[in-house]
Amino acid sequence: MPTKPFPDEMCLDEHALDTAHRDLFDALTRLASLPPAAFSPAFDNCVAGMETDFRTEEELMEGLAPAMVAAHREQHARVLAALHHAAAALAQGDAEPAHRAVWLLAEWLPLHIGTFDRTLADMAREARGQQSAALAHPATAS
Repeated sequence: MPTKPFPDEMCLDEHALDTAHRDLFDALTRLASLPPAAFSPAFDNCVAGMETDFRTEEELMEGLAPAMVAAHREQHARVLAALHHAAAALAQGDAEPAHRAVWLLAEWLPLHIGTFDRTLADMAREARGQQSAALAHPATAS
């Protein structure tokens, strides 16, 4: 379970992605320390935030790297499916799956950021560089 701030080595130098990741990491840290009465609504808010963040990432991918969308989206879908199952159990009074999901998410997140999201960030920077070059030298842009 994360108990420290978002580690610098996980920064991708892409403001939107880094902000979303930092917010998620902070939410996981908070979830780990919440009393039972506060856990359920905080867990639901965390899941809703992840749905939004994943949708934003997927929209960015569709514009930059259509070939990587399927695999990246599949990871997102699997995580969200597990979180929705955990949320359903939580709504029925069983908090164990949700607590386990938070722990597993904290384990998965660095790997996902370091692979899929790092590739996405690199592609976003490359695309901005190509746009800048095209604007600076319109006659040579193709």
